[in-house]
This record gives sequence, structure tokens and C-alpha cells, in this order.
Amino acid sequence: MAETLGDFLARRMGDETALLHDFVAVLTQERTALDADDADEIAAASQAKIALLRQLGQLSDERNLALAREGFPADRAGLDAFMAHGVDSGSLAQLRERLMTVAGEANKLNRINGKLIRVRMMYNQKSLSILLGTGEGASVYGRDGRSSLGGSPVGRRLITA
Repeated sequence: MAETLGDFLARRMGDETALLHDFVAVLTQERTALDADDADEIAAASQAKIALLRQLGQLSDERNLALAREGFPADRAGLDAFMAHGVDSGSLAQLRERLMTVAGEANKLNRINGKLIRVRMMYNQKSLSILLGTGEGASVYGRDGRSSLGGSPVGRRLITA
């Protein structure tokens, strides 16, 4: 017996919800790594996010293709139109609500992590500007990496007895 569109959509939304839970877990790990300034963990989280986003995109494409084969539009509009036919609309609506709840949580965590990253980038840029003298104030180091504060050369005693 061939799988009905309703069964396929239910299975697909369940798969998407499970992947979104994984995505939320990775975002939580990324947040911990950001708080700890752990560059290796931040990079690992970024790679995991990319892989999960690819899988989520593939599932979404498959869902939209199945809807299109039956004459429905893509994404939410297609799900709404299919559910308007009354076939398993209650269970599909619950699955969609669960999916949207987890997607909202992922979106919120991703925005917070993005803000943390932007703040760290601004801090790093300001630090570099100070060190290289491209911002306000004197440069600490010249282009050759040597101190440019003037006075005694680096390595020479500053105080004599």
C-alpha cells in the first residue's frame, strides 16, 4: 500500500522536529563554547549547524515536492491547504505546532548566539585597532611588530640603580 500524503507529511514533520531538537542542542553547545571562549568548540558547533541545516533543507524540499505533486503550494500555505481538506488535519496541526515551537526556540537561540558573536567581534576589532594604532590613541605596535611607544627600546632596562 502506498503512503498517503498525510502519512508522509506527518512522518516528515516528525523528522524535521527531531532534527530541530538536535539543532537546539548544538546551539546550546555553541552558547557554552562562546561563554568559555573555546574556539575549537565554536568551530565544531558551526560545522554541526551547517550539516543539520542541510538536512533540514533537504527534508523541507522533499515535503514541498510531495505537496506540489498533489497540486498544493509549498511550505505553510501548502500544509494549510492540505489540512483544509480535513484529512488527519488534527494530528498534522499538532505536529506542525510542535515543529513551529521548536523552530521558534532554535531561532531565538541562534539570534542570541549571533549577538554574542557580534559583541566579541567588535571587542576584537577594537583591541586590534589599539594594538595597531588604527583607532584613537597611540599605537602599541608598529607594522613590523616592534613596540612603537617611544622611549627606551624593548629589552633595555628602564630603571637604573
